[in-house]
Amino acid sequence: MKKYSKEKLKFRRLFIFLIILLVVIFIFGAILLFAFCLNDKFEISPEENDAINVSDDVASNSLPIVIDNLVVGAIYENTWVSANKYYLKSNQKSDLETYVYNSSSRAGEYIIEEVYTYGDSVFADSTYPNNIDEYFAIPTDSYALVSQFNEAQVEEVDYTYIKKALGFYRIYNSSINITKVYSGYVDVDNPIRVISFTSSKKGLFGGVYSAIVVANINTGKAKILQYSYTKDFENSYDFPLYSVEFLADFNGDGKAELVTREVTEFNVTYNIFEYKENKYIKVLSETIKEK
Repeated sequence: MKKYSKEKLKFRRLFIFLIILLVVIFIFGAILLFAFCLNDKFEISPEENDAINVSDDVASNSLPIVIDNLVVGAIYENTWVSANKYYLKSNQKSDLETYVYNSSSRAGEYIIEEVYTYGDSVFADSTYPNNIDEYFAIPTDSYALVSQFNEAQVEEVDYTYIKKALGFYRIYNSSINITKVYSGYVDVDNPIRVISFTSSKKGLFGGVYSAIVVANINTGKAKILQYSYTKDFENSYDFPLYSVEFLADFNGDGKAELVTREVTEFNVTYNIFEYKENKYIKVLSETIKEK
C-alpha cells in the first residue's frame, strides 16, 4: 500500500476538496444560468397585507386615503382597509375634513365632498382646487415627515446601494440608469435614500428592468422595494415603470409609509408600503384601468 507523508496527505485532501468545490460551483452556476434563461419576465415585491378582509365595523369607520382623486384605500385605528371595502361599508364618504399635500408642501385643510366609482376604481372629489399637480389627501397631519422628503442629487453611494440590493439579479442586467433619488426619514432613527432606476441597455439575455431600492443611511443596508424584468420589452404591455411619489405617515403611528407608482401601457397603479419589523409590507394597492 502506498503511503503518504502528513504534508502530502494534507495537500491531497485539500486538492480533492477544491475539485469538489469547483464541481459544485459549476453545477450550481449552470442550473442558475439555465433558470435565468427560462425566465422571460418576473417581478419582486414585498409581502402584502390583507386589507380587504377586515371587519365591517372597522371598514364602516374608516377614512379615505386619496392620491390624485383616486381612493387608494382607507385607514381606521392603524388598520388598513381596501378601497372597495371602504366604498361598500364606510359611513365616511362625504363632508370629510382632510389634509392635502402636494409634492413639496402642505396645501392645507380641505373637504372631501363626494366618493364615487368609475369603472373598477373608487374616486373622491374635494374642495382642493388644484387637480393638475400630484397630491394626496389623508385624515392625519404628517407635515413634519412630508417636509423632510426631498429629491436629492445622485451620489456614488447610490450605485453601491443598488449593487448591494440587486445581488444575483444583476446577472440579468447589470446596467444602471438612476432616474430619481429621494432622501427622507421613516422615523428619527431611520434616515433613508429611495432610488428609482432602470437598466440603461439590454442585459446578458436581452432583457431590461425597472426597480426601486430603499437604503438605510445609518446601517448601509439596501433592499429591493420593487423590481420587474422582461426579455421582450416591445411586446410587454404589462411591464411597469416604477417611480417614488410620496413619503408620509398615513396611519398616524409616527412612522412614514412610502407611496410608489407603476405605469404600464394601459394601467396606472399606486402602492403604499408600511415599514414594520425592519421590512416593508405592501398595505394598499389600487389600479386605474383603461376601459
